[in-house]
Formats: sequence, structure tokens, C-alpha cells
Amino acid sequence: MKTLLVVPTHQYRAQYPSFLSITDFPVGFAYLASALKKAGHQVYGLNPNNAPGFESSYQMLRAKFTESIKSTNPDLICTGGLCTDFAFLKDVIRLSRELAPHTPIVLGGGIVTHDASIIFQALRPDFCISGEAEESLVQLVHVLEQGSKAYDSINNLGYWENQTARFTPLLFRYPDLDQRAFPDYEPFGIKTMLDDYSLAARYLYRYSRLKPRPMPIVTGRGCPFSCTFCVHNRKETPGGLKYRARKMDEVVKEISQLYNQHEFNILLILDELFAVNKKRLRDFSEAILQGRREQGWDFDWSFQTHASASFDRETLAIAREAGCYFFSYGLESASPRVLVSMNKRSKQSQIQQAILDAEKARIGFGGNFIFGDVAETADTARETMSFFDKHCRDIHIFFGWIRPYPGSLLFDRCVERKDIPDKLKYYECIDEKIFNMTKGFSIIWIPWFMVLGYYGNLFLWVKSIKARSCKLVPELNQNPIVLANDTPVYEISAACPFCGLEFAYREFLGQSDVKRTSSARLSFAAIQNKIAKYKKKNWLVSLSFFVASLVSIVVPLFRLLSYFRDRKNVLKPSIVTGCPHCNKRVRIYVEIEKTGLQV
Repeated sequence: MKTLLVVPTHQYRAQYPSFLSITDFPVGFAYLASALKKAGHQVYGLNPNNAPGFESSYQMLRAKFTESIKSTNPDLICTGGLCTDFAFLKDVIRLSRELAPHTPIVLGGGIVTHDASIIFQALRPDFCISGEAEESLVQLVHVLEQGSKAYDSINNLGYWENQTARFTPLLFRYPDLDQRAFPDYEPFGIKTMLDDYSLAARYLYRYSRLKPRPMPIVTGRGCPFSCTFCVHNRKETPGGLKYRARKMDEVVKEISQLYNQHEFNILLILDELFAVNKKRLRDFSEAILQGRREQGWDFDWSFQTHASASFDRETLAIAREAGCYFFSYGLESASPRVLVSMNKRSKQSQIQQAILDAEKARIGFGGNFIFGDVAETADTARETMSFFDKHCRDIHIFFGWIRPYPGSLLFDRCVERKDIPDKLKYYECIDEKIFNMTKGFSIIWIPWFMVLGYYGNLFLWVKSIKARSCKLVPELNQNPIVLANDTPVYEISAACPFCGLEFAYREFLGQSDVKRTSSARLSFAAIQNKIAKYKKKNWLVSLSFFVASLVSIVVPLFRLLSYFRDRKNVLKPSIVTGCPHCNKRVRIYVEIEKTGLQV
């Protein structure tokens, strides 16, 4: 049976084109591809990302989808995604009805798992699958191939019977992860993603190598914790969504296969609970060291973990020796009251110790501070910002606010309080509205959240250094992103302000940043335009700080925004990245009016 797997488009409504690296590819689709192939079926992939040249994301999707339907003539169309993919999935199903009206459609992913009844009724695919879909999808394909309608024999399935939605029992009990085939990325254009779009990855996924080729891997699934903002919190699910880790031997086998096939040089461990147990981190590190000795592996790697991780400096030292350059840590808040409210099961002292241990091991440390929990007040926000000021200025910290995504306890609370009176309308405009879940007035908190996001993205507190050189990388002039957006790639070198070692980093600089000329250097007019742009931006930011200072006289909450300002930092053409030697966050700027910028 021929199955077409349709991958969601990155930032479908927010931005077009928005190029996708393998680092953000939804790995679940690769697992579905391998499960179907293992069962003897033909699999085709449509990854409609990285396709510029259309008027809009919808026009791009329509053209690519039409092409795929004609070339593959599939017997089944499968798609899925997160709650934020609602608009994309709606268009895919609508186009499927138009282009292949007799081809069944299967919908899956978190958007179904966490709200099956609403989504199934709203989008009306032929089938939907909750939870991990490998086994259920293979069973469904077998039933359809046999011409049977024995849908009741398949767990976690939604289907239609006489125009009525039917759902089989939810039973999220899956076979051992090591029984599943390794994910198959070939149907989705992995070579192109690695060769042409690796520089589209966020800086955390690529700064350790000048010519990055990052590759993701999943070593475990599920989560035993129940943070209030997280969609893993499903107490009503029979069997639960328990954490399951793969055997280390199987993980090493997949790494070896991926390395031989794709020659990656950065490995990203995507599961959120890697290394909660320090023995697992040590075992993994020792396996990588063995692979380096025996198979010649040469790659850096990063992982994610929960704030309750019990690793120590000795374990991190071994990880560093094995090539670990960064790990992200579940911070969320530094206020004890908010951490309890979030059910984080972590303490300020744990976070502080983890930061110190990472610094001693010279491994990058990253995390998010998200504000707006139901227990958030001006005092708790002040606790977090004070902690940031004392311990987090030189690490990879990001700021934002909590969002009530379906599947989380916060979403249920918003529905109960009528903050979300209509679920379907919520999906239609998801991520377009800021929800104030605190007990404070929206007239105060919502503007504060907006300004927080704006200042947080400026990174003005990050330690700055001047670029020693900034040169065009001519071999990347034909890169698809360069051609599509007129954003040439420059190699920028600098000396780290922390360790003093020199390093180089490659980044796109847009047409508004760098004017192409036929000369060897930027023209005087181009330099003047560049300087004028940043002077204007500097003036606007300074004005915004002045306004925030005035507001803070009446609303003390706005005084906390002063933590983002650093008088030693100025707005100039700059990039934010990490030092590949000490892995601290740095900000590099180029004084083009003094040095010129080679093109």
C-alpha cells in the first residue's frame, strides 16, 4: 500500500519562507516511515519546507502537494502535528479532499492526542490516531488493504460510522522502544536538509562547528513528571505516558548508522529527560569515547534534562571529554513559590549548582525563564530576575511567558475560568493571544509580557566583543537560502571575552545589513546606510527604555526590565552565538565604519 506522509510546514502562518533544518524536523514522521517500510509498504514523503518562490505558504503547499499527489498516486495520506499546526493541517485536509477525494486521510500527533474529539470533528479526516502511532498506523493500513472495517480492533483510533465519530479505547501501552526500526529520514530529503539548510538551525544547534552538520536522535520517550504547563500531564490516560529509555547498545547502533550515512558533526539528543540519571550520562559518554577510538567518530553533542538531574562535576567532565558542548535545563522560574505551583520538583539551589557544575566542566548551559504562572506576582518575578542577574548573564538564557497548550493543566484551568470560551476559535488563533493566568490585572501583565519578549530578544546584557574579521563565504553563494532571500553567508572571527581564544562563526546577513557591490569592499553609501539603520534602532530602544522607566514610577513591575539593559552594550550590526571553546554566550559586533566589511 502506498502511503504519503505530509510533514507540517515550519511557521506556516507566521512567516514565509521559513527554512527548516533537520534539527527541527518532526522525528515522529521518520519513525512512521520506518514502521510502514518494515511492514512491507511503500512510503513517500512530502516535506513542503525549504521551498521559496511562491506568494505565500499556502500557495507553496498547494503546488507541492499537487505535485506529490500526481507523482505518487497514494492509497493513503497521513499528516499530523502539534496544536500550533492547526492551520496547516486544516489546509492539507481541504486540499486532499480536492485533489484526491477518494484517498483516506489519517491525522495524528499531539494535536489529536490532547484533544481528539474537538480536532476530529473540526478537521474531519477519515481517521485519527492518539499517542504514538507506529503500531496503530500499521494495523490500520493492514485493515484498509484487506478491505475490512474492523476498526474496533485498533486501539487509540478515531473513525466515522454513519457520519458519527467513534473512538476506540485509549491504551498507551507500547512495545519496547528497541523493537522499533530506526527512524528513516530518506523520504523527507535529509541530504538536502543537511547539505543546504544546516545554517538555518538556531545557533545553539550549530555554533560548535564552523561547517555544522547537526543530526537529531531520540533515546527515550515520555515523562514521569507532571509540570502544570506541559502537555505530558495526562492523568486520565489509561496506562499513562511513562518514560521509557532505549538500551544504550541500540542508541550506539543508530548513531553509528547515522554517522556512516550522513557524516554529521553535531548530535542533538532531543528527548527531554536524557541524563536525569547520571549513570546514563556516564554510560553514553563512555560509549561515545569508545566510538571515537574504534570508529573514528568526530562530532560534538548536546542534550536536554530535567531540573532534578543528579549528575555531578565528575560525570560532566567525562561528558565534556566525549564531546558534550551544551545542555539545556528545565528552569522555568527561580521563585520557590512559582516552582511549587508549576509542580517542577526543583529548587533554586539545584539550579545554581547545575550552573556552577557546567561552568567548571566548560559545558554550555541553557534554559528558559517563563513568566505568568497562576502563582506569579511582582515579587516572584523579581526573585527570578534577581537570580538571572546573579547567575545567568553569561549562559544561554531565553525569556518568555507561559502558554496554555491543550493537554496541560493550565489549558484546563483556562477553559474552566472561561478564558478560553470556545476551543475551536482558540485553535484558529493559537499563539496570537497572550493569556494572563496570574491574579494580577491584564492591563499590567500583558503589556509587561510583550515588552519582556522584546527586550529579551535584544540580548543587550550579553557580553560583547568586536569582530576581528568578517568575510564573505563565496562557496555558499549558491546556497538556496542565500539565493531566495539575498542573505549571503559571512564568516565572522573574534576572540572570546571569557577564555580569550579565537573562533569563527558563520551567519546569514540580510540585504538590509550588507549591500552587495561590485567592489572588493562595501561602498561608502552602503556603510552609511548600515550605520543609519543601527543608529535609528539604538534611538528607538533607548526611547523604549525611557518610557518603561516612566511607567515603572507608577507600576513597579516594569522596573524589573532594567535587568535587560547594559550601559556597556550598544546596538550595532551584531550576532549572538556561543564560544566553541568555553561555551559561554557572546555577542559579536562589527564596526564597519572603521574596518570595512569584505564582500
